[in-house]
Amino acid sequence: MKTIRVALGERSYPIAVRSSYRQLPQLLDSLRLPRHGCVVSHERLLRRHGRGLLAVLRRAGWRLDVVTVPETEASKSWAMARQLISRLAATGAMRPPVLFAFGGGVVGDLTGFVAAIYRRGVPYVQLPTTLLAQVDSAIGGKAAIDLPQAKNFVGAFHQPRLVYSNIGLLRTLPLRQRRSGLGEVIKYGAMADPALFAFLEQHLAACLAMEPRAARVMVERSSAIKARIVSQDERDARGIRAQLNFGHTLGHALEAAGRYRRWTHGEAIAIGMCAAAQLSVELGRCPRGQMQRLVALLQAAGLPTRARGVSRAAVRRALAYDKKNLRGRPRWVLLRRLGRVVVSEAIPPTTLQRVVSAYLS
Repeated sequence: MKTIRVALGERSYPIAVRSSYRQLPQLLDSLRLPRHGCVVSHERLLRRHGRGLLAVLRRAGWRLDVVTVPETEASKSWAMARQLISRLAATGAMRPPVLFAFGGGVVGDLTGFVAAIYRRGVPYVQLPTTLLAQVDSAIGGKAAIDLPQAKNFVGAFHQPRLVYSNIGLLRTLPLRQRRSGLGEVIKYGAMADPALFAFLEQHLAACLAMEPRAARVMVERSSAIKARIVSQDERDARGIRAQLNFGHTLGHALEAAGRYRRWTHGEAIAIGMCAAAQLSVELGRCPRGQMQRLVALLQAAGLPTRARGVSRAAVRRALAYDKKNLRGRPRWVLLRRLGRVVVSEAIPPTTLQRVVSAYLS
């Protein structure tokens, strides 16, 4: 099992990919954190997997409080952030606790956002439990909450002290969550790693089943790609980190238009990747055969490739609020070939409107 490093100087941290929580206390000790923590999670997840985690930490001398939030994207809100901050303040501890985000992307984003703003920043640890969180949202320090108009519209950069991905939990995920996470792994292969993309094509059944070797390859390779990109462009100021948004321009708009209930994140970006690849082909940036391989893999994984029954007006409104827009112009990540993307604002509005409309049939 690997430990991958996000190299950010004094803000550097490890991503540990393991199959249990046995080594977590040892890694935490190396960070010299106070052994007082608050675990933020979902009630159902805690019932199913929390006992083992809490036991390991408490045996190592950690004093832990536990806070639960609803298992829904709506938990990424001002109201829930205020509740969590009030709970932390009510403990009255002179020294703030280490926050542990034990869950998927919702818990990770909310906990990271609170860690960024509570007492001007407190340490936190990501303990992602879904494939989507392990390969993407737990890494990189982007923490945010949603507004009704758009996803992740209020946030901060606040790096965790540690990301600890227990791939032993992945086989317990429902099929829809496995597919959703696989959508993000496919994104990494398409944008940066043709060998990973080929591995997914060849071993798709094992990947969907979260067999141990397949899970390890997906999490380690995806984590390494994101760690490398974040290390080069932590705050998305050089245009390098923007490559990670392949499929996300339309994907985030679909999530907002569906009020964060219609599609999972992986489902929405699968549609977004198809639209971005089609746009790339029509602009002469990408061979059609490359787009067809991407669409075929997404379909084989059971992910949607078009959005059915969505309000086009709602999607257009969400696109207008997209925080990736620069100077009022939409910024899209286009496919050059499998393993390489390019960020572009130079997209004719008529072509963009026609392609996007085609994927909202």
